[in-house]
Amino acid sequence: MQVLRQSLSSAGLLTVLLAVIVLPESVQGAEAKSEPQQNLTKLIQAIQDNERLYQNLKLKLTRTHTDELNLFLVPDKERAQRVAEISLTVEGKQFREQMREQGEFVVISGGLGGGISSPEKKPEPNRTKTGTEIRTEVSNGHVCRIFNESLFPTEKESREAYGLITDRIPQVSHLARPHMLLNVWPTGIPLSTCLQGPEAVRTFLGETSNKRRYTSRTQVLDSVEYRGHPCTRVRMEILDQDGRARTRREFWLAEDRNLIPVQILSFHNRDSNFQPTAEGVVEDWLEVAPGIWYPQKASFKRYNSTQLRRDDQQVLAWRLDYDVQSVELNPEVNASQFTQLDFPPGTSVSVWENRKQVRKYEQGE
Repeated sequence: MQVLRQSLSSAGLLTVLLAVIVLPESVQGAEAKSEPQQNLTKLIQAIQDNERLYQNLKLKLTRTHTDELNLFLVPDKERAQRVAEISLTVEGKQFREQMREQGEFVVISGGLGGGISSPEKKPEPNRTKTGTEIRTEVSNGHVCRIFNESLFPTEKESREAYGLITDRIPQVSHLARPHMLLNVWPTGIPLSTCLQGPEAVRTFLGETSNKRRYTSRTQVLDSVEYRGHPCTRVRMEILDQDGRARTRREFWLAEDRNLIPVQILSFHNRDSNFQPTAEGVVEDWLEVAPGIWYPQKASFKRYNSTQLRRDDQQVLAWRLDYDVQSVELNPEVNASQFTQLDFPPGTSVSVWENRKQVRKYEQGE
């Protein structure tokens, strides 16, 4: 419990393991917190302290995406796979992400279990196409530039490319946040923020309204060992207006790995109360500096909700496998990396300001 002990005493830890905290919209302004709430707050603070270790980094990894085609109703084919080579440089809120993804991509023509074409027209069957997607995204925290190129030699449009310049800045990729590597949604939100509930997430995103009025309940369950790591197991439930749990996630925080989750289980109560609809696991680690760790090999699996709900059986829908080649903390970076992105000649470029397109042009020579 190397990291956790920096923030919690042994006696305090026992109290935390029994703590339950409900985080409705008014909790941020509560006049006083109970002792269990205070201890859980310390745990979240310990996670936040560890998250700061990874604010500036350079990362290279391979991501393999596998679709099980029984879900996508592609005839005469079991699965499709594509592999992405990804490089990512992050400095605070500035980032540069480059990705080249090659392999088979699913084309949804006839829908999933029901046609999306007009009733008069027989829908085309779903299929796969083989090719390459190339994407570069750079942001200095004020302006974001994106270039996307699709190369599919056997398609009618064998090459498509577009560029985007916008003042609406996306969140930093979850790949740069090891505490959320296994948590594909919501991307870019720190774990310490997610555990504080929907209100904290909205504040982080700069949003003001909560039309659905969701609240959350976070509970530290116990201490367990998983894959040889002592873990603090945390459960977070999202509640509807009637206080009923809609979804829940379990985070198994590895106490000897900077409180990074070694496993995350996601449950949707409409599908199953007992079987997770998604799960992520870290299988191996890189020590990128003394006492600072990053997942080296990890996987995320999503199961078919229909079969889980109907048969209470986990049938794989798709999965992601990560293989991290290198991680460098606090690298020396030229500021131009977060601003410079040249669009190839002939690229159609859109410019957006305040959520409105203000210009569209074709990049010249």
